[in-house]
Amino acid sequence: MKPLSGILTFVVAAASAIVGLSTAAGPASAADPAPGQPCSAADLGKRYPVVKSARVEPTITHFKTFFVTEGTTGSQTLTLETSTTITVEVGTTTQIQAGFNILTLGRVEAFVNRTVKKITASTDKEVQTITWNFNAPGYYGLFKGTRKVSGEYAGINCDRVDLGGGAFATQWVERPGGTYTTYSVMEEGAIRCADAVPPNSLMRLAQIQLGCDGVAARERAEERAKAGRRAGEPAAGKPGVIAPLAVPPGFTCDSALYRIGTPDRLLAFYDASNSGEIRHAGWTSNSRAYWRVCQGPQSNGKTEYVFVGQHGGNCLAVMGAEETGDGGRLEEANCAAVDDRQRFYVYQDVAGSNLVGLQVKRTGFMIGQARLASGEQIRQYSTGMADGTGTFLLDKVT
Repeated sequence: MKPLSGILTFVVAAASAIVGLSTAAGPASAADPAPGQPCSAADLGKRYPVVKSARVEPTITHFKTFFVTEGTTGSQTLTLETSTTITVEVGTTTQIQAGFNILTLGRVEAFVNRTVKKITASTDKEVQTITWNFNAPGYYGLFKGTRKVSGEYAGINCDRVDLGGGAFATQWVERPGGTYTTYSVMEEGAIRCADAVPPNSLMRLAQIQLGCDGVAARERAEERAKAGRRAGEPAAGKPGVIAPLAVPPGFTCDSALYRIGTPDRLLAFYDASNSGEIRHAGWTSNSRAYWRVCQGPQSNGKTEYVFVGQHGGNCLAVMGAEETGDGGRLEEANCAAVDDRQRFYVYQDVAGSNLVGLQVKRTGFMIGQARLASGEQIRQYSTGMADGTGTFLLDKVT
């Protein structure tokens, strides 16, 4: 197979000292599969990250002006003020946990060849004091800063691919991801307008913030204007409006009923205890274990599905309080007109097979369980199940 390659483009903007780094495809771990490579049914419940682009921006995070007069030179310890906050974020979460988020940031580090934060972190938490030895009088800008690294990532999943002529195969396919932000090591220093510094450096940014060339005032005015525009924007609509019927609008249900369970037909998803929480329980003909499979619109290149319980008419969903976390549990909840916790993408084996992998639209996480056992909770995992136990049987009952 032809190896992946990318074109690196560097863009330098002197006023903002931004260095941009982007590419159509970046380096991946040698252990990671690539889109187009074959996969097996055991891979249906797995997910890997791939970094699509990266932008590296020198950023001043803490700043303070300080005037040193004759006779006041020497060592000074000063508390800086927060200038710009950078928070590590992958997708919509700032809680960086083991799994897909950590893997994504690890791929970012390799992509930009620079050490970056791969944990829950914010520059607000960095130490904001600086000790500096002033040997000459003058007007100084004291700063701490770093390189902000941001860009886009995608996921790759195993799915059925139509090869044409009635032939099918399972291959790794690229799926939409989101954006990420992280930052590199912190740096600190002191600068004067008279100092000669490299362009596009943190020191040059500090000179601009010090007002050495009149740029700082203009940038502050632009930021105030942007803030005013943001304040006037309409608030986003809230999801979760309850549909008048159990099946959400725009979804059509198969007339057959299905069980979702392990390929050996020993365990199935259902609320055996009537608690609302979905667990593995013994394979049964009890209606609690039966689901209606309903297809809806396409989004991100895949058809959306909802699974409506035959017994109570409720929808399979990730618990609201746990929706962004690895290990978030699944439950039956009132079907909503708009709620991506209840929407799933289905990854299928070759034609004629009932084996599937299930992905939560809201988070991109794959469905699985900590262990295969009766009574075990069904959960979501950011990278899926490495041992292949995230592959389930979508078994038609009637």
